[in-house]
Amino acid sequence: RMLRVRFVTAMAVSSVVCESLLDDLPGDGISTPSICFEWLTLEAFTRRLSPADVPSGLPGSQKARSVVSRKERLSAATYLKGPKVFGFHGVYKPFAVDAAVVGQDLEPGPRAIELVRAWERENGFEGFADDEKGSDGAQFRAALVSQTAAALREGRCVAKPNSWVFGYLARSLHPDEAGAGERAALRDLVANGTHELRDELAGLIPNRSADLSDAELLGVIRPNCSKPLAAVVDAIRAYERLARLLDAAFRTLCSVSYAMGSQPLRPADVRHEVVLTAASEGPDAYRRALDSMGAIDADGGLEERLGEFAIERSPTEFVEVLLEHHERIQAAKAPAGKRPWFEPLRDGWVVRPAYGSADQPTLDNGFVHPIRVEALARFLRETAP
Repeated sequence: RMLRVRFVTAMAVSSVVCESLLDDLPGDGISTPSICFEWLTLEAFTRRLSPADVPSGLPGSQKARSVVSRKERLSAATYLKGPKVFGFHGVYKPFAVDAAVVGQDLEPGPRAIELVRAWERENGFEGFADDEKGSDGAQFRAALVSQTAAALREGRCVAKPNSWVFGYLARSLHPDEAGAGERAALRDLVANGTHELRDELAGLIPNRSADLSDAELLGVIRPNCSKPLAAVVDAIRAYERLARLLDAAFRTLCSVSYAMGSQPLRPADVRHEVVLTAASEGPDAYRRALDSMGAIDADGGLEERLGEFAIERSPTEFVEVLLEHHERIQAAKAPAGKRPWFEPLRDGWVVRPAYGSADQPTLDNGFVHPIRVEALARFLRETAP
C-alpha cells in the first residue's frame, strides 16, 4: 500500500506537530495525536480539492469524502477501522521508522528535521521546524498543534470547515506537489540510508521499472546482486513459486467446481493440468523455499504452516490435503473463524457462489504476494530529479 512517498514528509511534519502532545490523554479514550493529525489532513484534501484533484493512493480518502458529504466530521467512529494500520501513518510507518524519520511512537527521528526543513523552504514555512518566533512557519506550526490538540481533546476534527489551516495543508502536502529540494531529501532517505540491501536494491532498479512487475524486477536485477542481496532475492522467488503452485491449484478447484454447478467436486475426478503440475512440483518447490529461506534465517515458520506439502502425494491426495489446509486456515481466522469457500456435499465439495469463478488460473512466473521492491521503485520514480 506504499504508493506515494510524500506521505513520509507528512509523517515528519506530523511528528513535529504532535511531539508536545504525546502524553496528552484523548477525549475518546482511544485516538492518538498522529491520528488526529490524519483527520486534519484528510479533511483538508477533501474540503479544499475537487474529487478529481484528490491524490490517488491516499489512505482513507473515500471514507473522508463520505463523512464530509454527510456534513459530519472525522472521528474514531467515522474514520477507518484500524487507523493505526490502514491510515497513512500505519501504511508508511515501516519505511519511516527504518529511515529514521520517526521512532516507534511516531516521535521525530534523527532525520525528521532535515526533511521538514526541505519541505518548509519550498512552501513558504521557514521557521516551522525550529519554531522560530514570529516566523510564518511558527505560526502555521502553532495552528496545527492547536487544532490537533483540540481534535484529541474533543475526539473529532473540530477545525472550522473554512479554516485557512485546511488550505495550507492541502497545498503543502499534496503528494504530486513536492519541490525539487524535498524530492532530493526523500530520495536520499530511499537510496542512501543505513539499510545496505535497500540501498543496493535502489541502485539496481532500472528506469523502466513502471513497466515491470515485482517478479520481472527481481529477474532483471538478480544477475547484478551482491551475494547477500542475491540470497534474499532467491528466497523470495522460491517462496513465491511455492505460493503460486498452491494458490493456482486452489483457485483451479474453485473454477472447476463452479463449472460443475450443483454437482459435487470429487478429489479423485480432478485431472486439471494446473492441479497435476502443482501436485507434481509442490514437494520440490517446498524444499527449495525452505532451503533458500533458511539460508537467510527467514523461514517464517514455513514448516509449521506448509510442511504438509513437502510430502509427495497422488493428485487425489493432494486435492484432499489442499482443501483440508484451507479449512484449517479459515477456522483459525479471528475473531471466531470463517467458513470455508467450499461446502461438503455427499462424497465431495461444492464451491460457495461468492467464490466460484469461470476464470481458469495459469501457472505463470508471477508472484502471489506484493513485495516492497515495487514500492521502492515507485518511490524512486516519484523522487527523480
